[in-house]
Amino acid sequence: MQKRRIIIVCAMLFGVAPFSIFNFLIGLPLAQQEFSTLKAADNTGGVWTEVGVSKALPYNLSIDASAEYRTLDWFDWSSRWNVGAGLGYKVNKYLKLGLDYTFIQKHNPEETKDHYKASTGAWNGLNTDAANWANRHRLAFDVTGTMKFRKTLRISLRERYQYTRQMPRDVDRTKYRDPSYDADGNLTGFDEVTNVVDHKSAKNRHLLRSRLKFSIDKKGWKWEPYVSAETHNNLADGMHLDKIRAAVGVDYSITKQHKVGLGYIFNHENDDDGDQNIHAISVGYSFKF
Repeated sequence: MQKRRIIIVCAMLFGVAPFSIFNFLIGLPLAQQEFSTLKAADNTGGVWTEVGVSKALPYNLSIDASAEYRTLDWFDWSSRWNVGAGLGYKVNKYLKLGLDYTFIQKHNPEETKDHYKASTGAWNGLNTDAANWANRHRLAFDVTGTMKFRKTLRISLRERYQYTRQMPRDVDRTKYRDPSYDADGNLTGFDEVTNVVDHKSAKNRHLLRSRLKFSIDKKGWKWEPYVSAETHNNLADGMHLDKIRAAVGVDYSITKQHKVGLGYIFNHENDDDGDQNIHAISVGYSFKF
């Protein structure tokens, strides 16, 4: 009976994430192409903070709410803030379902792009968009399988479908046209500089996020160290690997209700948000009713 139970649990755990098994095993050689961009990407530091509350309900249900704030270039400027709420359902001790909504405000720094004359294809100037904030609405559904070995090592595998809609917005743009050069061919300026308002259309993004996490969760211990790896695959772009995220840290239970956490996150992005490596310190606090 015990042997049969182990087989069933293993099937459940890996059955909830067939795509992630492909991503982590078969997809790794393909991901090496993405790793080649790590050195070329911009490197920056940040601080990611999060506060969360949760409440257990009857019928194996639970609700939670959270707020998050992130910085970039350490404390030079805000990167984003968000608030969210979710509903969880525990099928059994090995399997959990979750549904979440999050409102996000994402900061986009000033951005300059080359402009080319359409008729000739020759460089004709620059477009500079002012820094701006973009509103995003996000829905996520996830399935998490968890197993515990020798009452100490906890392994979880989470599959999350994530839909994000970035709302339309107007951005101040400065257009630099008709470059001027000196006798030596050096750029001295532009003959035409105009300010316009550029309308950014709404964008939709569909992702499959696969996360594998190992943690030490021993009865009687207040410390819970963990390590995790996660991939973000773009479902609308042939499963393109948009992000790679790795984390290591430790959670500490002050009491049964209060928990704090400290960790390090490496986040490599190669998507609409840019091409960069973020080295972040994560700080968190959670409270259970």
